[in-house]
Amino acid sequence: MRTLFIYIGVTLFIGLFSTIYEINSHNVINASMICAFIYPLVLGVGMYLAIRFIPTDKVPGMIPATIYHFGVAMCTVRSIFIGVLEIYGTTNRAMVAIYTVLAWLFIIVGLGLYLFILIKGIIDKRKKSNRLTIE
Repeated sequence: MRTLFIYIGVTLFIGLFSTIYEINSHNVINASMICAFIYPLVLGVGMYLAIRFIPTDKVPGMIPATIYHFGVAMCTVRSIFIGVLEIYGTTNRAMVAIYTVLAWLFIIVGLGLYLFILIKGIIDKRKKSNRLTIE
């Protein structure tokens, strides 16, 4: 629940930051900057709301959660980075590509580790209950 509230705060902060940055950008509008808040909203708030409805007592461990949070943070920073560069009037395609690949890699690895732990916990629970019924 604490992580959910942190993501809500981050979403509000990024939304406020991008709004203020857009106001002070001399009427240069950038979709990446405006939509930067969507990453923590969907990947953070949305994911942790979904986890609350999964009928299990397993929550992501420290390692999968940290990897996943890092990926979400990289997506958000990438969006702001693209916005700042385009508002400034330049671009850096190589850096944007690196941010994109690494961010989604971290998100996929974090989710994969969490699902592995979740499925392993379910299998172990079934094995344990099968042993008890056989004996």
